[in-house]
Amino acid sequence: MKFERLHFQALLLIGFALYSGQGIVRAHLDPSVDDIDYTFERELKARRGSILDRKGAPLAMSVPVWEYRLDPVSLTNRVVRPGRGEKPREPAAIVRTISRVLGLDYHETLAKAANTKNRYQFLARSSDSDAHRILADSKLVSGVAILDRQERRYLHGSLMSHVLGSVNSEGDASAGLELRYDKFLSGQPGRIQGMKDAVGRELYDKRKISIDPIAGADVYLTLDHNIQSDAEKYLKEGIAEFGAGSGWAVVMNAKTGAVLALASFPDFDPTEFGSTTESQQLNRVVGMVFEPGSVMKVISVASAIDAGFVKADSTYDTDRFEEGYFKLPGDGSHVWDKRMSIADAIVHSSNIVVGKLGYDFGRENLHGYMKAFGFGARTGIELPGEEVGILPDWIKWGKADMSRAPIGQFVAVTPIQLISAYQAIANDGVRMRPRVVDRIVAKDGTDLYKSAPEAIGRPISQATARTMRQIMKPVASREGTARRAAIKGYSVAGKTGTAQKRIPGVKGYAPGLYRASFCGMVPADEPEIVVLVTLDFDAKRQFHQGGNSAAVVWRKLVEDTLRYLMIPPDKPEELDAAHHNAL
Repeated sequence: MKFERLHFQALLLIGFALYSGQGIVRAHLDPSVDDIDYTFERELKARRGSILDRKGAPLAMSVPVWEYRLDPVSLTNRVVRPGRGEKPREPAAIVRTISRVLGLDYHETLAKAANTKNRYQFLARSSDSDAHRILADSKLVSGVAILDRQERRYLHGSLMSHVLGSVNSEGDASAGLELRYDKFLSGQPGRIQGMKDAVGRELYDKRKISIDPIAGADVYLTLDHNIQSDAEKYLKEGIAEFGAGSGWAVVMNAKTGAVLALASFPDFDPTEFGSTTESQQLNRVVGMVFEPGSVMKVISVASAIDAGFVKADSTYDTDRFEEGYFKLPGDGSHVWDKRMSIADAIVHSSNIVVGKLGYDFGRENLHGYMKAFGFGARTGIELPGEEVGILPDWIKWGKADMSRAPIGQFVAVTPIQLISAYQAIANDGVRMRPRVVDRIVAKDGTDLYKSAPEAIGRPISQATARTMRQIMKPVASREGTARRAAIKGYSVAGKTGTAQKRIPGVKGYAPGLYRASFCGMVPADEPEIVVLVTLDFDAKRQFHQGGNSAAVVWRKLVEDTLRYLMIPPDKPEELDAAHHNAL
């Protein structure tokens, strides 16, 4: 104890010398002011509103906490006596009490106490009422300023981080819905004005102004934290299993456009947003622009069928070097029959056939349909940072682009645009605005905002949409490119995509690097949900195709979602047969 006291006194003397230049300590709190101002005015911060999922489960909420700061000058100037007639407490003992109560390192706190040049040093934030009782007791402690603060809690860690965003320690929003709806969440501050005594305590009978803060409103989402948990779990597992660098997954209500889950990886801890990388902060679902590859073939074929240019059973020659076409894309090592139908071109994902179709259909026509499907424009989803995508004006399409755009090259999209286009096909041709916010509710229960399903276009007819769903059914079968997406008891209408990645700043593509996607709707005849999964590979991997990587993740996510939403099977005979065989 004697050593601690001497150690503390030595540090204190050094600190005092540095602070005053003469070793003289002033008795009042601010050494630069000779006269104390007994008036004060203070803003009262409003409690921030919560963010909740579609069922009312809290995702982000603010809780009141106390912030403790150390004033070395007040620590040494104020006499602390446990009781009348008792000896004053030594500063070192007070420091030990502070350290013990807040769980701090004693020697580090002792060093802070000696640094009188630095007043009101941050110690800790805590909601522990026992700690507050001890540190507010002037018979035990001096030199600790206690401030009323809020602490933002994200109840599920990094879950839904790109949707929720983040709030820093000062309550400033920095990303996601926290930023987009900050004016609703932050509420309105209050204000007090009055008088204080010589040691800074308020004289309540002298208060002149007292305006209570108005708490922030609560934001309810369309997302479901259970579906979101599955989306993030299966996405991360798929990235690890297949060796991808990043990825994304979206689950959407096929009829309303409401987003039930939105996952982007890598993600981040909202409480550590300031130390995260740009890659972690990027919400790939709205802020990533990429060439989609073969998932775009569905849009191209739907456009040509809707315009009456072809039918599902219309055929094309599979010869890549047929006269009349300019630099057609190839189909790799696949060998086709001499002629192939438009429907089979979707099932087998033929670049040649869809490239020829797009070439014949014409760049102006295809561009018009792509625009109607929402490409080249923001969807209007409530999340910040949404990109426009790249859909060059049809006049700028070269001869090669006329066959590349139909297969998902030359044009670039965001994932939210892509799933929104598929949602139109699932919804009999009507495209709904994607949304993640359901309503905003004031603390008194008043609805400040209520969203509703909003139709934003009809790119194709009901008949065309239904035809396309029938064409897409065999994709998730033994004859298609995504047999691993098949789900017993349910019909699936979907399409794979294996898009070679462009080299940034260089013309051409990166050899062996792909983005693997599967986008599909279930049940195919009357879809309830539309789901997109993409794995983004930064290195050459064996299973880089959409059908043998993304489709696997997609199936796991959809199986769990169907069970959770209690969507009945449209092919119950498959389940009956499976049950019978198990017996």
